[in-house]
Amino acid sequence: MLSGSVEGMAAMNPAEAAKTIVTGLKGAGIHLIASLPDINLTDLLREIEEESAFIHVPVCREEEGIGICAGAYLVGKKCAAVMQNGGFFNSNNAIVSTLLQYQIPLLLLIYYAGDIGDRTFGTTGSMTEPVLNALGIRYYIMRDPADAAELIQRAQIMTEDARRPVALLVTKEALGRRSALKSL
Repeated sequence: MLSGSVEGMAAMNPAEAAKTIVTGLKGAGIHLIASLPDINLTDLLREIEEESAFIHVPVCREEEGIGICAGAYLVGKKCAAVMQNGGFFNSNNAIVSTLLQYQIPLLLLIYYAGDIGDRTFGTTGSMTEPVLNALGIRYYIMRDPADAAELIQRAQIMTEDARRPVALLVTKEALGRRSALKSL
């Protein structure tokens, strides 16, 4: 069962949290993952790169990842794109003109920079959910790493059933990192 409360969150270090997320991606049947490097995603991307179940495609710009994942879907692969929310903004044209227009499902794992407790990129954080809503993309906030595997698998089912992208907003806590909330 998904926890959802800050007090009840599992205490995991970044390496353990990354392994839990990768377990969820494997359980969801993901074959290909496109990602753009980000300091907050280092442990997760390292774990993805080392996992032989995945084809990992590092990209230079997030919209390249959207195109690569769309092409892989058309040949029968389940895909995920991993990026920061600023990169999600950069990829909106590719999301609208490819994924939404042609009803291509894609799991988006978006690092939620500027979320409550993350004292960086406040403006980016404040715009993330409104932009997802404007695009009609369903999203869920992943806060507890213990919920990651189940949440990823549920989101993958939803993206396949809806034939459109579904986003998981991945917080610092979900990545096993300390947030500013812990120091209050």
